[in-house]
Amino acid sequence: MYSPRTHLTSGGFSSMGWAVPAAIGAKLARPDRTVVCVLGDGDFLMTAQEIALSVTAGAPVVFVVQNNAGYMSIRGGQRKQTSRHIGVEFSHPDGSPYSPDFAAMGRSFGIESWKVTDADSLEPTLRKAVQSGAPALVEVPTDRDAAGPWVPGWWDFPVPAYITDERQNEYQRARATEQHL
Repeated sequence: MYSPRTHLTSGGFSSMGWAVPAAIGAKLARPDRTVVCVLGDGDFLMTAQEIALSVTAGAPVVFVVQNNAGYMSIRGGQRKQTSRHIGVEFSHPDGSPYSPDFAAMGRSFGIESWKVTDADSLEPTLRKAVQSGAPALVEVPTDRDAAGPWVPGWWDFPVPAYITDERQNEYQRARATEQHL
C-alpha cells in the first residue's frame, strides 16, 4: 500500500462482502504480488465461502479477520444517526457476545489459520502467514468498542430534521456549501 495501485477498497459506504472476492481477484490478476485482505468479521461472514476459490485457484491470499462480534461500523453509524443501534451486535440471547471460531473455519477450508490473542503475536503471525505462500487466515479478536462509541466520519447520510445536535448543523453547512458551488 506504499505505492500506487496497491491498496484496494470499495470506498464510500465500504460495501460488505466485497473484500474477500476482491482480494482473490487481485491475487489472480497479479500472482507476483503479496495480497493481504484485512476485514471485519461481519464482512468476512458474507463471502467466507470464497476461501474455497482461493484454495482451488491457487491464489494465496492472507485473510486478516478482525473479530469484534458484530457489524460495529454499522452500529457506529446507527448511533450517530439515531442515538441507538439495533441488529448489529452478534450476541447470545443473554446479551453475551457470540462469534464463530474463524481460525477453525479457515482450517475447515484446509488453510493454515491462527487466532492472535496478544499484540506481541500479531506481527510474527502475519509474517508466518505471508511466508507460507498459501492461502492463510489470521483471526484477531478485537474489542467491540475499540474504535470508540461512534465510528468517525459522517458517512454521507442525510441527517434527519429531528437530530438537533452538531450533526444537523454540519449537515446544514454542507448543504449550503453545495448550493453555492
